[in-house]
Amino acid sequence: QDYRGFCGKAALFREVASASTHLAPPSIQLMASGAYTIRLLSCQRCRAYLGWEIVRAHEETERWKEGRALLELECL
Repeated sequence: QDYRGFCGKAALFREVASASTHLAPPSIQLMASGAYTIRLLSCQRCRAYLGWEIVRAHEETERWKEGRALLELECL
């Protein structure tokens, strides 16, 4: 599927190395496919923005995305 982040093209991943990422506090974000509780991901070393982790999908049909990370390809 085609995913879009805040900066452009993005990809959805099941796992991201937690030792190399920093998670921001959760916040609710309204997106094209519904509302989500997300946590922004940044590089543990340089704090550069990488994408976000989906903590909770508020739409029943989007629950399969919970726990996955959307990484912005333009930021990697």
